[in-house]
Amino acid sequence: MLDQKISAMRSMYKAQIEVNKAEVQNYLDNPVGVGEHGNLIETMDGLIAKIAEAEEKLLVLETHFNG
Repeated sequence: MLDQKISAMRSMYKAQIEVNKAEVQNYLDNPVGVGEHGNLIETMDGLIAKIAEAEEKLLVLETHFNG
């Protein structure tokens, strides 16, 4: 059961990374089409922070629970 939970967490962190990467790419490809975000740099920085957090969690998971 533990392996299944670890696998689910691994999948969740990878999905979070991909979702936020897609959002950043959307801002890069269509900056004019995103009118509700006045400060694109600040918004993109927040998305990058979410990627970093998910990557850090994935690293901890792989380092300590890859058994």
